[in-house]
Amino acid sequence: MLCFQISPWHRRYRGLFLLLKRVAALLLAAGSFGVAAAAPWIVLRAVPTVSCITPNETLYEKRISASGTIEAQNVREIYLDTPVVAQTVNVSVGDRVVRDDVLAVIDAETTRSIMQQSVPASILLSGITETLPADTSDLLGMYSALKASGLDAELGPLDDLAQAYAALDSAANEANTYIYVPDVITAPINGIVTDIEIKSGMLSRTAKPVITISDTGSFVAMVTVGESYVSDIKVGDEAIIEGTGFPDQTYHGHVSRIYPVARKQTGTTAQETVVDVEISIDDPDDHLKAGFTVRAQIMTDTRRTMLTVPYEAVGQDENNEEYVYIADGARVERRTIKTGMELLEGVEVIEGLSPNDILLSDVAAAGTEGGLINLRKE
Repeated sequence: MLCFQISPWHRRYRGLFLLLKRVAALLLAAGSFGVAAAAPWIVLRAVPTVSCITPNETLYEKRISASGTIEAQNVREIYLDTPVVAQTVNVSVGDRVVRDDVLAVIDAETTRSIMQQSVPASILLSGITETLPADTSDLLGMYSALKASGLDAELGPLDDLAQAYAALDSAANEANTYIYVPDVITAPINGIVTDIEIKSGMLSRTAKPVITISDTGSFVAMVTVGESYVSDIKVGDEAIIEGTGFPDQTYHGHVSRIYPVARKQTGTTAQETVVDVEISIDDPDDHLKAGFTVRAQIMTDTRRTMLTVPYEAVGQDENNEEYVYIADGARVERRTIKTGMELLEGVEVIEGLSPNDILLSDVAAAGTEGGLINLRKE
């Protein structure tokens, strides 16, 4: 029997070989486990992450837009029965006055002197017409004849002559022995002076108001509403009023009158039929001025709750069918919907959705129907 003795050198290298073999086995085992452990992470990274939302429950309130101007509802025009000469005029246009304030002081003595020395128009005209051609029987012919005669140095427009003739022709042929002349002109209401037709030292006219006062507390917005919207408005509806003349102010009011007749109004492109609507302003102040243009939003009593979604969440296919993508667990499901009103923030959904549905906020991010998704709530 043969026996071989293993040298110490072979014994040492044989142990090293066995150690390397064990290390290699461990590395192979670890590598297989790492691949298996990394596999779910690789799959998850391939699934898109999308934003999800639920439909909004929006309270819809129908508003009617209208435009118009600010007007004073209570305006007093002061007329005088006889022409007067003002000694002083105490107010100017834009002044605020209180009832019974003295607006002007009349020079009564000068006024009476002028009126007592005046000759009725009928006497003056009858004397002139005797020397004029026969074709001046009417006022227009008489006016033309006076202009041609050279007697027109103080002759005003034809309208003035007609007014003077109509007012004075009914007077007696003799000068009045008694003429009432007021000593002062006073304010009949509280308000702002908006027009003055009387001047110091000059004879006023009876055909026009000498002073006009507007009550600023009675300011209203007179607006026009298209005929197709009038049926939605009723007296008492609230309104919000804005305007270019008062950019930093917003006023609240309510519909106080809807006029019973419609009228034609020329718009930007064509004529339209409109109805005038009066809006009383709750708290008018000095920022408002008669004649300012205004924009009004009239809140009707048409109110309802609706479901709305962003425009980006709605898609449309080649058959014009609208749809959204619903999150069904971790997968995408397409659902057909029916939309209604288009609003500023989104579109109304009248069929196909409930308030608890979870849908993708952007239809373009859905990928394919039935695909996996990761949800991220906005």
